[in-house]
Amino acid sequence: MKVGVYAGSFCPVTKGHVDAIERASKLVDNLIVVIPININKTFKISLEDRTELLKEAVKHVKNVTVCNTHLALADFCKDVKAEIIIKSIRNAVDMQYEMDMADINKSLSGIETVFLAADKKYAVVSSTFVRELAAFGKDITPYVPAHLAEKITKYFKN
Repeated sequence: MKVGVYAGSFCPVTKGHVDAIERASKLVDNLIVVIPININKTFKISLEDRTELLKEAVKHVKNVTVCNTHLALADFCKDVKAEIIIKSIRNAVDMQYEMDMADINKSLSGIETVFLAADKKYAVVSSTFVRELAAFGKDITPYVPAHLAEKITKYFKN
């Protein structure tokens, strides 16, 4: 059974994330979507709440498991016996950062990273963009799973 890992902060989960997870799930038998601790970021949504929102967003994808971890991604991948890390890329800025991380993760764990190009309709959608819109009271339903828009908006109202 081929196990893959898809990692992100998901603050908040977007339609772009869901699309990438759906596509990544077709590449492996079991896809573990994980939210690792990111010491460089502060979040308006707790780790537990981001995990629950993400579970709700991808519950329709049968071979996906959602969790969070306090381990480094390379260590987490070793623990779950992942054979591949899958990352989505929206633009050149994402590409450079993710390539650097792929090199580090490979040196630490031996696990290869595969990149999925974001679907063109989601290439401009970022969690940062969604947070800003929500903070200003704008409608975020075009950018997040519709059934989660109201919940997500509550986290970012000023």
